[in-house]
Amino acid sequence: MFKPKELFIRGYSIPLSDSNLFNLEDPEDQSIVACPQPPIEAVKAGKAVSVPSGEFDISVILEQLPNSFQPEIVNLSARNMNFIPRGLERIKCPKVMKIGDTFHWSDGSLKGIIQYCQTLQCDYHWVYQGVQHLHFFVEAGLKNVFWLPGTPVIEHYIPQNKESKSYDIIFRGSQSELHVHRSRLVKFLQNSKVNIDIQSKPYIECLEDYANSRIAFNCGLNGDTNRRVFEVMMAGGFLLTDRLSSQSGLFSLFQEGVHLECYENEGELLHKIKFYLKNPDKAEKIAAAGHQKLIDCYSQQTVRQKFYRYILEGKIEPPFLLEHDKRVLYINRNGDHKKFSIRLQVYELIQEIHRLNPQIKLLYWKGVNQEMVSDLADLPRLDITYFNLKEAVIEMEAWCSKVGVKDQVHLEYLPSLQKFQIVLLDLPDTLAAIKQLLLEVEPKIANSGFLLIVGDTKRQTKRILNLLARLRGFIPVSLCVAGSQQPLGVGACFVYQKLARGGQVSQESTPKLFVNKLSLKAKVRMQLRSLPLVRQAKKFVKSFLLKKS
Repeated sequence: MFKPKELFIRGYSIPLSDSNLFNLEDPEDQSIVACPQPPIEAVKAGKAVSVPSGEFDISVILEQLPNSFQPEIVNLSARNMNFIPRGLERIKCPKVMKIGDTFHWSDGSLKGIIQYCQTLQCDYHWVYQGVQHLHFFVEAGLKNVFWLPGTPVIEHYIPQNKESKSYDIIFRGSQSELHVHRSRLVKFLQNSKVNIDIQSKPYIECLEDYANSRIAFNCGLNGDTNRRVFEVMMAGGFLLTDRLSSQSGLFSLFQEGVHLECYENEGELLHKIKFYLKNPDKAEKIAAAGHQKLIDCYSQQTVRQKFYRYILEGKIEPPFLLEHDKRVLYINRNGDHKKFSIRLQVYELIQEIHRLNPQIKLLYWKGVNQEMVSDLADLPRLDITYFNLKEAVIEMEAWCSKVGVKDQVHLEYLPSLQKFQIVLLDLPDTLAAIKQLLLEVEPKIANSGFLLIVGDTKRQTKRILNLLARLRGFIPVSLCVAGSQQPLGVGACFVYQKLARGGQVSQESTPKLFVNKLSLKAKVRMQLRSLPLVRQAKKFVKSFLLKKS
Protein backbone atom coordinates (compact mmCIF):
# COMPACT_ATOMS: atom_id res chain seq x y z
CA MET A 1 0.00 0.00 0.00
CA PHE A 2 1.32 3.45 -1.00
CA LYS A 3 1.81 6.05 1.76
CA PRO A 4 3.87 8.78 0.04
CA LYS A 5 4.96 12.08 1.51
CA GLU A 6 2.69 14.69 -0.07
CA LEU A 7 2.91 18.46 -0.28
CA PHE A 8 -0.49 20.10 -0.90
CA ILE A 9 -0.23 23.62 -2.32
CA ARG A 10 -3.53 25.52 -2.22
CA GLY A 11 -4.39 29.09 -3.19
CA TYR A 12 -7.02 29.47 -0.48
CA SER A 13 -7.18 28.97 3.28
CA ILE A 14 -7.87 25.38 4.40
CA PRO A 15 -9.88 24.91 7.63
CA LEU A 16 -8.67 22.46 10.24
CA SER A 17 -11.97 20.57 9.84
CA ASP A 18 -10.96 19.44 6.32
CA SER A 19 -10.03 15.85 7.20
CA ASN A 20 -8.95 15.11 3.61
CA LEU A 21 -5.97 17.45 4.13
CA PHE A 22 -5.51 17.69 7.92
CA ASN A 23 -5.31 14.64 10.17
CA LEU A 24 -3.28 15.74 13.18
CA GLU A 25 -4.10 12.58 15.14
CA ASP A 26 -2.68 10.13 12.58
CA PRO A 27 1.07 9.53 13.18
CA GLU A 28 1.36 7.85 9.76
CA ASP A 29 0.08 10.90 7.90
CA GLN A 30 3.08 12.36 6.05
CA SER A 31 1.48 15.36 4.36
CA ILE A 32 2.09 19.09 4.68
CA VAL A 33 -0.29 21.80 3.45
CA ALA A 34 0.98 25.11 2.07
CA CYS A 35 -1.80 27.70 1.90
CA PRO A 36 -2.63 31.32 2.83
CA GLN A 37 -3.55 31.74 6.52
CA PRO A 38 -3.25 28.07 7.55
CA PRO A 39 -4.71 26.97 10.93
CA ILE A 40 -2.36 27.78 13.82
CA GLU A 41 -2.80 24.24 15.24
CA ALA A 42 -1.63 22.70 11.96
CA VAL A 43 1.40 25.02 11.76
CA LYS A 44 2.44 24.14 15.33
CA ALA A 45 2.06 20.42 14.56
CA GLY A 46 4.36 20.78 11.54
CA LYS A 47 1.50 20.00 9.14
CA ALA A 48 1.13 23.41 7.46
CA VAL A 49 3.12 26.38 6.20
CA SER A 50 1.97 29.84 5.15
CA VAL A 51 2.19 31.22 1.60
CA PRO A 52 1.00 34.42 -0.16
CA SER A 53 -2.35 34.35 -1.94
CA GLY A 54 -1.00 35.65 -5.28
CA GLU A 55 2.17 35.11 -7.31
CA PHE A 56 5.32 34.04 -5.46
CA ASP A 57 8.49 31.98 -5.79
CA ILE A 58 8.43 28.36 -4.60
CA SER A 59 11.36 29.13 -2.29
CA VAL A 60 8.79 30.64 0.09
CA ILE A 61 7.56 27.07 0.70
CA LEU A 62 10.89 25.26 0.51
CA GLU A 63 12.44 27.45 3.21
CA GLN A 64 9.68 26.47 5.66
CA LEU A 65 9.71 22.71 5.08
CA PRO A 66 11.52 20.50 7.63
CA ASN A 67 14.87 19.14 6.42
CA SER A 68 13.53 15.62 6.91
CA PHE A 69 10.57 16.25 4.59
CA GLN A 70 11.26 15.45 0.93
CA PRO A 71 7.90 15.35 -0.90
CA GLU A 72 7.20 12.43 -3.24
CA ILE A 73 4.10 14.10 -4.75
CA VAL A 74 3.14 17.78 -5.00
CA ASN A 75 -0.63 18.35 -5.26
CA LEU A 76 -2.05 21.58 -6.68
CA SER A 77 -5.60 22.71 -7.42
CA ALA A 78 -6.92 24.86 -10.29
CA ARG A 79 -9.33 27.04 -8.34
CA ASN A 80 -7.70 30.38 -7.54
CA MET A 81 -6.49 31.62 -10.93
CA ASN A 82 -4.41 34.40 -9.31
CA PHE A 83 -2.43 31.92 -7.21
CA ILE A 84 0.80 31.23 -9.11
CA PRO A 85 3.71 29.46 -7.39
CA ARG A 86 6.74 29.99 -9.66
CA GLY A 87 9.65 27.55 -9.91
CA LEU A 88 7.78 24.29 -9.32
CA GLU A 89 10.37 22.50 -11.45
CA ARG A 90 12.85 22.88 -8.56
CA ILE A 91 10.87 20.29 -6.57
CA LYS A 92 12.13 16.97 -7.94
CA CYS A 93 8.96 14.86 -7.77
CA PRO A 94 5.70 14.59 -9.77
CA LYS A 95 3.52 17.71 -9.74
CA VAL A 96 -0.20 16.86 -9.95
CA MET A 97 -2.97 19.35 -10.76
CA LYS A 98 -6.53 18.72 -9.61
CA ILE A 99 -8.74 20.55 -12.11
CA GLY A 100 -11.57 22.65 -10.64
CA ASP A 101 -15.19 22.88 -11.74
CA THR A 102 -15.22 23.58 -15.46
CA PHE A 103 -19.01 23.49 -15.98
CA HIS A 104 -19.76 26.92 -14.49
CA TRP A 105 -17.89 30.16 -13.80
CA SER A 106 -17.56 30.08 -10.00
CA ASP A 107 -13.93 28.92 -9.94
CA GLY A 108 -12.98 30.14 -13.41
CA SER A 109 -13.95 29.54 -17.02
CA LEU A 110 -13.05 26.37 -18.88
CA LYS A 111 -10.67 28.35 -21.07
CA GLY A 112 -9.25 30.17 -18.04
CA ILE A 113 -8.56 26.93 -16.15
CA ILE A 114 -6.84 25.45 -19.20
CA GLN A 115 -4.62 28.54 -19.46
CA TYR A 116 -3.87 28.31 -15.72
CA CYS A 117 -2.77 24.68 -16.11
CA GLN A 118 -0.61 25.65 -19.10
CA THR A 119 1.04 28.32 -16.95
CA LEU A 120 2.03 25.92 -14.16
CA GLN A 121 2.91 22.97 -16.45
CA CYS A 122 2.35 20.11 -14.01
CA ASP A 123 3.22 16.50 -14.81
CA TYR A 124 -0.32 15.14 -14.27
CA HIS A 125 -3.83 16.62 -14.49
CA TRP A 126 -6.99 15.00 -13.10
CA VAL A 127 -10.64 15.59 -12.23
CA TYR A 128 -13.37 13.84 -10.28
CA GLN A 129 -16.24 15.71 -12.00
CA GLY A 130 -16.51 17.65 -15.24
CA VAL A 131 -14.96 14.57 -16.88
CA GLN A 132 -16.58 15.45 -20.23
CA HIS A 133 -14.19 18.39 -20.63
CA LEU A 134 -10.91 16.53 -20.37
CA HIS A 135 -10.58 16.13 -24.15
CA PHE A 136 -10.09 19.92 -24.25
CA PHE A 137 -7.21 19.62 -21.76
CA VAL A 138 -5.60 16.86 -23.83
CA GLU A 139 -5.96 18.95 -27.01
CA ALA A 140 -4.39 21.92 -25.20
CA GLY A 141 -1.21 19.84 -24.80
CA LEU A 142 -1.34 19.17 -21.06
CA LYS A 143 0.49 16.08 -19.80
CA ASN A 144 -1.09 12.88 -18.48
CA VAL A 145 -4.75 13.86 -18.29
CA PHE A 146 -6.94 11.40 -16.35
CA TRP A 147 -9.96 11.13 -14.06
CA LEU A 148 -11.02 9.25 -10.95
CA PRO A 149 -14.40 8.85 -9.18
CA GLY A 150 -15.30 11.48 -6.61
CA THR A 151 -14.87 9.42 -3.45
CA PRO A 152 -11.42 10.85 -2.48
CA VAL A 153 -13.04 14.28 -1.97
CA ILE A 154 -15.70 13.00 0.47
CA GLU A 155 -15.28 11.63 3.98
CA HIS A 156 -15.85 7.92 4.51
CA TYR A 157 -18.89 7.14 6.63
CA ILE A 158 -21.51 4.38 6.27
CA PRO A 159 -24.71 4.76 8.31
CA GLN A 160 -26.33 1.75 9.93
CA ASN A 161 -29.12 0.11 7.93
CA LYS A 162 -32.60 1.39 8.75
CA GLU A 163 -35.38 -1.20 8.90
CA SER A 164 -38.02 1.48 8.33
CA LYS A 165 -37.71 4.65 6.28
CA SER A 166 -38.56 8.03 7.80
CA TYR A 167 -38.68 9.89 4.47
CA ASP A 168 -40.30 9.21 1.11
CA ILE A 169 -38.07 11.51 -0.95
CA ILE A 170 -35.32 13.82 0.21
CA PHE A 171 -33.02 16.39 -1.25
CA ARG A 172 -29.93 17.47 0.66
CA GLY A 173 -27.82 20.10 -1.05
CA SER A 174 -27.58 23.60 -2.41
CA GLN A 175 -30.28 25.52 -4.24
CA SER A 176 -28.11 28.56 -4.85
CA GLU A 177 -28.50 30.83 -7.85
CA LEU A 178 -26.00 28.63 -9.71
CA HIS A 179 -28.32 25.61 -9.55
CA VAL A 180 -31.07 26.92 -11.82
CA HIS A 181 -32.19 23.58 -13.31
CA ARG A 182 -32.10 21.82 -9.92
CA SER A 183 -34.24 24.53 -8.30
CA ARG A 184 -36.68 24.32 -11.22
CA LEU A 185 -37.10 20.56 -10.73
CA VAL A 186 -37.52 20.88 -6.95
CA LYS A 187 -40.26 23.45 -7.49
CA PHE A 188 -41.91 21.16 -10.06
CA LEU A 189 -41.97 18.29 -7.55
CA GLN A 190 -43.46 20.54 -4.87
CA ASN A 191 -46.14 21.77 -7.28
CA SER A 192 -46.86 18.13 -8.21
CA LYS A 193 -47.65 17.43 -4.52
CA VAL A 194 -44.64 15.12 -4.15
CA ASN A 195 -43.74 14.60 -0.50
CA ILE A 196 -40.12 15.73 -0.78
CA ASP A 197 -38.17 16.78 2.30
CA ILE A 198 -35.67 19.56 1.54
CA GLN A 199 -33.11 20.57 4.14
CA SER A 200 -29.52 21.69 4.52
CA LYS A 201 -27.73 19.59 7.13
CA PRO A 202 -24.18 18.71 8.18
CA TYR A 203 -22.45 16.06 6.07
CA ILE A 204 -22.90 13.08 8.43
CA GLU A 205 -26.56 13.89 9.02
CA CYS A 206 -27.13 13.99 5.24
CA LEU A 207 -25.60 10.51 4.91
CA GLU A 208 -27.87 9.25 7.70
CA ASP A 209 -30.88 10.69 5.87
CA TYR A 210 -29.89 9.04 2.56
CA ALA A 211 -29.98 5.68 4.32
CA ASN A 212 -33.26 6.63 5.99
CA SER A 213 -35.19 7.61 2.84
CA ARG A 214 -36.92 5.67 0.07
CA ILE A 215 -35.56 7.95 -2.68
CA ALA A 216 -32.63 10.40 -2.67
CA PHE A 217 -33.22 12.97 -5.42
CA ASN A 218 -30.19 14.48 -7.17
CA CYS A 219 -29.57 16.88 -10.03
CA GLY A 220 -26.11 18.05 -11.10
CA LEU A 221 -25.34 21.70 -11.70
CA ASN A 222 -24.68 21.52 -15.44
CA GLY A 223 -24.48 17.98 -16.80
CA ASP A 224 -21.81 16.87 -14.32
CA THR A 225 -21.34 13.81 -12.11
CA ASN A 226 -21.46 15.58 -8.75
CA ARG A 227 -20.24 14.29 -5.40
CA ARG A 228 -23.80 13.50 -4.21
CA VAL A 229 -23.79 10.49 -6.55
CA PHE A 230 -21.04 8.93 -4.46
CA GLU A 231 -22.37 10.14 -1.11
CA VAL A 232 -25.81 8.57 -1.59
CA MET A 233 -24.40 5.25 -2.80
CA MET A 234 -21.81 5.11 -0.03
CA ALA A 235 -24.61 5.61 2.50
CA GLY A 236 -26.66 2.82 0.92
CA GLY A 237 -29.42 5.11 -0.33
CA PHE A 238 -31.49 4.74 -3.50
CA LEU A 239 -30.20 7.36 -5.96
CA LEU A 240 -32.47 9.00 -8.55
CA THR A 241 -30.31 11.40 -10.55
CA ASP A 242 -30.36 13.24 -13.87
CA ARG A 243 -29.32 11.22 -16.92
CA LEU A 244 -25.98 12.50 -18.21
CA SER A 245 -24.04 12.04 -21.42
CA SER A 246 -21.81 8.99 -21.87
CA GLN A 247 -18.84 11.38 -21.88
CA SER A 248 -19.57 12.34 -18.24
CA GLY A 249 -18.14 9.00 -17.11
CA LEU A 250 -21.16 8.14 -14.92
CA PHE A 251 -22.16 5.09 -16.95
CA SER A 252 -18.60 3.82 -17.08
CA LEU A 253 -18.85 3.43 -13.30
CA PHE A 254 -22.46 2.43 -12.72
CA GLN A 255 -25.32 0.87 -14.69
CA GLU A 256 -28.69 2.58 -14.88
CA GLY A 257 -31.46 0.39 -13.46
CA VAL A 258 -28.90 -1.78 -11.63
CA HIS A 259 -26.88 0.54 -9.36
CA LEU A 260 -28.91 3.77 -9.65
CA GLU A 261 -31.88 5.25 -11.51
CA CYS A 262 -31.99 8.22 -13.89
CA TYR A 263 -34.48 10.66 -15.38
CA GLU A 264 -34.28 12.86 -18.47
CA ASN A 265 -37.13 15.31 -17.93
CA GLU A 266 -39.92 16.27 -15.54
CA GLY A 267 -42.30 13.60 -16.85
CA GLU A 268 -39.83 10.75 -16.41
CA LEU A 269 -38.78 12.08 -12.98
CA LEU A 270 -42.36 12.05 -11.71
CA HIS A 271 -43.07 8.65 -13.26
CA LYS A 272 -40.04 7.03 -11.59
CA ILE A 273 -40.81 8.58 -8.22
CA LYS A 274 -44.33 7.13 -8.30
CA PHE A 275 -43.07 3.75 -9.53
CA TYR A 276 -40.40 3.28 -6.86
CA LEU A 277 -42.63 4.50 -4.05
CA LYS A 278 -45.08 1.78 -5.08
CA ASN A 279 -42.25 -0.77 -5.50
CA PRO A 280 -39.91 -0.20 -2.54
CA ASP A 281 -38.40 -3.68 -2.87
CA LYS A 282 -37.06 -2.78 -6.34
CA ALA A 283 -35.60 0.46 -4.98
CA GLU A 284 -33.95 -1.44 -2.11
CA LYS A 285 -32.40 -3.93 -4.53
CA ILE A 286 -30.89 -1.15 -6.66
CA ALA A 287 -29.67 0.73 -3.57
CA ALA A 288 -27.94 -2.41 -2.23
CA ALA A 289 -26.28 -3.11 -5.61
CA GLY A 290 -25.09 0.51 -5.94
CA HIS A 291 -23.67 0.51 -2.42
CA GLN A 292 -21.82 -2.75 -2.99
CA LYS A 293 -20.41 -1.57 -6.32
CA LEU A 294 -19.07 1.61 -4.75
CA ILE A 295 -17.56 -0.15 -1.73
CA ASP A 296 -15.97 -2.89 -3.85
CA CYS A 297 -14.59 -0.71 -6.65
CA TYR A 298 -14.61 2.99 -5.74
CA SER A 299 -14.11 3.35 -2.00
CA GLN A 300 -11.94 6.22 -0.79
CA GLN A 301 -8.97 3.97 -0.05
CA THR A 302 -9.27 2.06 -3.33
CA VAL A 303 -9.42 5.19 -5.47
CA ARG A 304 -6.61 6.87 -3.55
CA GLN A 305 -4.40 3.85 -4.21
CA LYS A 306 -5.31 4.02 -7.93
CA PHE A 307 -4.15 7.65 -7.83
CA TYR A 308 -0.80 6.76 -6.21
CA ARG A 309 -0.24 3.77 -8.49
CA TYR A 310 -0.57 5.92 -11.60
CA ILE A 311 1.55 8.83 -10.32
CA LEU A 312 4.33 6.67 -8.84
CA GLU A 313 4.31 3.62 -11.12
CA GLY A 314 2.52 4.78 -14.30
CA LYS A 315 -0.17 2.08 -13.98
CA ILE A 316 -3.87 2.83 -14.30
CA GLU A 317 -6.88 0.78 -15.38
CA PRO A 318 -9.65 1.74 -17.82
CA PRO A 319 -11.61 3.94 -18.14
CA PHE A 320 -9.62 6.51 -16.19
CA LEU A 321 -7.30 7.42 -19.07
CA LEU A 322 -10.41 8.66 -20.92
CA GLU A 323 -11.17 5.43 -22.80
CA HIS A 324 -14.87 6.19 -22.24
CA ASP A 325 -14.61 9.29 -24.47
CA LYS A 326 -13.65 8.45 -28.06
CA ARG A 327 -13.17 12.12 -28.88
CA VAL A 328 -9.76 11.89 -27.19
CA LEU A 329 -8.55 9.36 -29.78
CA TYR A 330 -8.98 11.81 -32.69
CA ILE A 331 -7.60 15.00 -31.20
CA ASN A 332 -5.33 17.06 -33.43
CA ARG A 333 -2.59 18.13 -31.02
CA ASN A 334 -0.95 20.25 -33.74
CA GLY A 335 -4.16 21.94 -34.83
CA ASP A 336 -4.93 25.62 -35.37
CA HIS A 337 -4.72 27.36 -31.96
CA LYS A 338 -7.16 30.10 -33.02
CA LYS A 339 -9.80 27.59 -34.11
CA PHE A 340 -9.35 25.68 -30.85
CA SER A 341 -9.84 28.90 -28.88
CA ILE A 342 -13.00 29.70 -30.87
CA ARG A 343 -14.41 26.23 -30.15
CA LEU A 344 -13.70 26.65 -26.44
CA GLN A 345 -15.48 30.00 -26.29
CA VAL A 346 -18.51 28.78 -28.27
CA TYR A 347 -18.75 25.78 -25.96
CA GLU A 348 -18.53 28.00 -22.86
CA LEU A 349 -21.29 30.26 -24.17
CA ILE A 350 -23.70 27.43 -24.96
CA GLN A 351 -22.78 25.58 -21.76
CA GLU A 352 -23.77 28.67 -19.75
CA ILE A 353 -27.12 28.86 -21.59
CA HIS A 354 -27.52 25.12 -20.91
CA ARG A 355 -27.07 25.79 -17.17
CA LEU A 356 -30.00 28.21 -17.23
CA ASN A 357 -32.52 26.31 -19.35
CA PRO A 358 -34.28 22.91 -19.10
CA GLN A 359 -34.02 22.01 -22.80
CA ILE A 360 -32.41 23.66 -25.81
CA LYS A 361 -32.96 22.95 -29.50
CA LEU A 362 -29.89 23.88 -31.55
CA LEU A 363 -29.36 23.81 -35.32
CA TYR A 364 -25.95 23.88 -36.98
CA TRP A 365 -26.73 25.05 -40.51
CA LYS A 366 -24.41 23.99 -43.35
CA GLY A 367 -21.37 24.05 -41.08
CA VAL A 368 -18.03 22.35 -41.57
CA ASN A 369 -16.63 22.31 -38.02
CA GLN A 370 -17.00 18.67 -37.04
CA GLU A 371 -15.12 19.09 -33.75
CA MET A 372 -17.53 21.81 -32.61
CA VAL A 373 -20.46 19.41 -33.06
CA SER A 374 -18.79 16.67 -31.02
CA ASP A 375 -17.75 19.24 -28.37
CA LEU A 376 -21.36 20.27 -27.80
CA ALA A 377 -22.72 16.71 -27.82
CA ASP A 378 -21.86 16.11 -24.15
CA LEU A 379 -24.42 18.68 -22.90
CA PRO A 380 -27.30 16.34 -21.95
CA ARG A 381 -30.19 18.81 -22.35
CA LEU A 382 -28.94 20.16 -25.68
CA ASP A 383 -30.83 18.70 -28.67
CA ILE A 384 -28.46 19.12 -31.65
CA THR A 385 -29.52 19.00 -35.30
CA TYR A 386 -26.99 19.26 -38.14
CA PHE A 387 -28.28 20.22 -41.61
CA ASN A 388 -26.34 20.29 -44.88
CA LEU A 389 -26.19 18.80 -48.36
CA LYS A 390 -26.36 15.01 -48.40
CA GLU A 391 -22.63 14.52 -49.03
CA ALA A 392 -21.71 16.77 -46.11
CA VAL A 393 -24.22 15.00 -43.85
CA ILE A 394 -22.62 11.66 -44.71
CA GLU A 395 -19.21 13.07 -43.75
CA MET A 396 -20.58 14.43 -40.47
CA GLU A 397 -22.23 11.09 -39.73
CA ALA A 398 -18.90 9.30 -40.23
CA TRP A 399 -17.21 11.74 -37.84
CA CYS A 400 -19.92 11.42 -35.18
CA SER A 401 -19.73 7.62 -35.37
CA LYS A 402 -15.94 7.69 -35.08
CA VAL A 403 -15.93 9.90 -31.95
CA GLY A 404 -18.90 8.18 -30.30
CA VAL A 405 -21.58 10.91 -30.47
CA LYS A 406 -23.76 9.62 -33.34
CA ASP A 407 -26.73 8.99 -31.03
CA GLN A 408 -26.41 12.53 -29.64
CA VAL A 409 -26.78 14.41 -32.95
CA HIS A 410 -29.67 14.50 -35.43
CA LEU A 411 -28.39 14.51 -39.03
CA GLU A 412 -30.65 15.92 -41.77
CA TYR A 413 -30.34 16.85 -45.44
CA LEU A 414 -34.04 17.54 -46.04
CA PRO A 415 -35.33 20.84 -44.55
CA SER A 416 -38.02 20.59 -41.85
CA LEU A 417 -40.52 23.10 -40.51
CA GLN A 418 -39.37 22.96 -36.89
CA LYS A 419 -38.02 26.05 -35.11
CA PHE A 420 -34.82 26.23 -33.09
CA GLN A 421 -33.84 28.37 -30.11
CA ILE A 422 -30.20 28.59 -31.25
CA VAL A 423 -28.82 28.42 -34.78
CA LEU A 424 -25.08 28.23 -35.48
CA LEU A 425 -23.55 29.49 -38.72
CA ASP A 426 -19.93 29.48 -39.83
CA LEU A 427 -18.80 32.99 -40.74
CA PRO A 428 -18.77 33.10 -44.58
CA ASP A 429 -15.96 34.60 -46.64
CA THR A 430 -18.07 36.78 -48.90
CA LEU A 431 -20.88 39.32 -48.57
CA ALA A 432 -23.10 37.35 -50.96
CA ALA A 433 -22.69 34.18 -48.89
CA ILE A 434 -23.63 36.07 -45.70
CA LYS A 435 -26.82 37.40 -47.30
CA GLN A 436 -27.80 33.95 -48.59
CA LEU A 437 -27.25 32.18 -45.27
CA LEU A 438 -29.21 34.80 -43.33
CA LEU A 439 -32.06 34.39 -45.79
CA GLU A 440 -31.99 30.59 -45.31
CA VAL A 441 -31.84 30.48 -41.52
CA GLU A 442 -34.23 33.29 -40.62
CA PRO A 443 -37.34 31.02 -40.88
CA LYS A 444 -35.59 28.33 -38.80
CA ILE A 445 -35.10 30.50 -35.71
CA ALA A 446 -37.89 30.84 -33.16
CA ASN A 447 -38.95 34.33 -32.14
CA SER A 448 -36.52 35.61 -29.48
CA GLY A 449 -34.15 32.81 -30.54
CA PHE A 450 -30.43 33.36 -31.04
CA LEU A 451 -28.20 33.30 -34.11
CA LEU A 452 -24.50 32.64 -33.46
CA ILE A 453 -22.19 33.37 -36.39
CA VAL A 454 -18.96 31.59 -35.52
CA GLY A 455 -15.49 32.53 -36.74
CA ASP A 456 -12.48 34.80 -36.32
CA THR A 457 -14.47 38.02 -35.85
CA LYS A 458 -13.13 41.38 -36.95
CA ARG A 459 -14.43 44.91 -36.34
CA GLN A 460 -15.01 45.65 -40.04
CA THR A 461 -16.90 42.41 -40.57
CA LYS A 462 -19.08 43.20 -37.56
CA ARG A 463 -20.33 46.52 -39.00
CA ILE A 464 -21.41 44.90 -42.26
CA LEU A 465 -22.88 41.87 -40.54
CA ASN A 466 -24.87 43.97 -38.08
CA LEU A 467 -26.47 45.88 -40.96
CA LEU A 468 -27.37 42.70 -42.88
CA ALA A 469 -28.67 41.00 -39.73
CA ARG A 470 -30.94 43.94 -38.88
CA LEU A 471 -32.44 43.79 -42.34
CA ARG A 472 -33.47 40.18 -41.60
CA GLY A 473 -34.99 41.05 -38.20
CA PHE A 474 -32.01 40.28 -35.94
CA ILE A 475 -30.46 42.63 -33.40
CA PRO A 476 -26.89 42.24 -32.07
CA VAL A 477 -26.70 41.33 -28.38
CA SER A 478 -23.90 40.65 -25.91
CA LEU A 479 -24.33 37.70 -23.55
CA CYS A 480 -22.60 37.32 -20.20
CA VAL A 481 -22.29 35.12 -17.13
CA ALA A 482 -24.94 35.75 -14.49
CA GLY A 483 -23.75 37.87 -11.59
CA SER A 484 -20.23 38.55 -12.86
CA GLN A 485 -20.97 40.40 -16.11
CA GLN A 486 -18.22 38.24 -17.65
CA PRO A 487 -18.72 38.50 -21.46
CA LEU A 488 -19.21 35.31 -23.48
CA GLY A 489 -18.10 34.52 -27.01
CA VAL A 490 -16.09 37.72 -27.58
CA GLY A 491 -13.77 37.20 -30.55
CA ALA A 492 -15.29 33.80 -31.34
CA CYS A 493 -18.80 34.59 -32.56
CA PHE A 494 -21.30 37.32 -33.28
CA VAL A 495 -24.55 36.91 -31.34
CA TYR A 496 -27.94 38.10 -32.62
CA GLN A 497 -31.48 37.76 -31.32
CA LYS A 498 -34.52 37.42 -33.54
CA LEU A 499 -37.44 39.70 -32.76
CA ALA A 500 -41.11 39.25 -33.69
CA ARG A 501 -41.94 41.75 -36.44
CA GLY A 502 -44.64 44.37 -36.25
CA GLY A 503 -45.49 43.66 -32.61
CA GLN A 504 -46.99 40.30 -33.54
CA VAL A 505 -47.70 37.85 -30.73
CA SER A 506 -45.82 34.64 -31.38
CA GLN A 507 -47.91 31.46 -31.72
CA GLU A 508 -44.83 29.24 -31.63
CA SER A 509 -44.59 26.41 -29.11
CA THR A 510 -40.79 26.68 -28.88
CA PRO A 511 -39.94 27.97 -25.36
CA LYS A 512 -38.07 31.23 -25.04
CA LEU A 513 -34.52 30.83 -23.75
CA PHE A 514 -33.42 32.54 -20.56
CA VAL A 515 -30.04 34.27 -21.01
CA ASN A 516 -28.05 37.02 -19.31
CA LYS A 517 -27.22 40.08 -21.38
CA LEU A 518 -24.24 42.35 -20.83
CA SER A 519 -25.10 45.72 -19.28
CA LEU A 520 -24.25 49.01 -20.97
CA LYS A 521 -21.82 49.82 -18.13
CA ALA A 522 -19.98 46.53 -18.69
CA LYS A 523 -19.81 47.17 -22.45
CA VAL A 524 -18.25 50.60 -21.90
CA ARG A 525 -15.76 49.10 -19.42
CA MET A 526 -14.76 46.43 -21.99
CA GLN A 527 -14.20 49.06 -24.68
CA LEU A 528 -12.03 51.14 -22.34
CA ARG A 529 -9.94 48.11 -21.39
CA SER A 530 -9.30 47.38 -25.08
CA LEU A 531 -7.75 50.81 -25.71
CA PRO A 532 -3.99 50.54 -26.47
CA LEU A 533 -3.05 53.10 -23.81
CA VAL A 534 -4.97 51.20 -21.10
CA ARG A 535 -3.39 47.87 -22.12
CA GLN A 536 0.12 49.36 -21.97
CA ALA A 537 -0.56 50.87 -18.54
CA LYS A 538 -1.73 47.50 -17.17
CA LYS A 539 1.42 45.79 -18.48
CA PHE A 540 3.62 48.44 -16.87
CA VAL A 541 1.91 48.12 -13.47
CA LYS A 542 2.14 44.32 -13.54
CA SER A 543 5.84 44.45 -14.48
CA PHE A 544 6.53 46.97 -11.69
CA LEU A 545 4.77 44.85 -9.05
CA LEU A 546 6.66 41.71 -10.10
CA LYS A 547 10.02 43.52 -9.79
CA LYS A 548 9.03 44.87 -6.40
CA SER A 549 8.06 41.41 -5.10
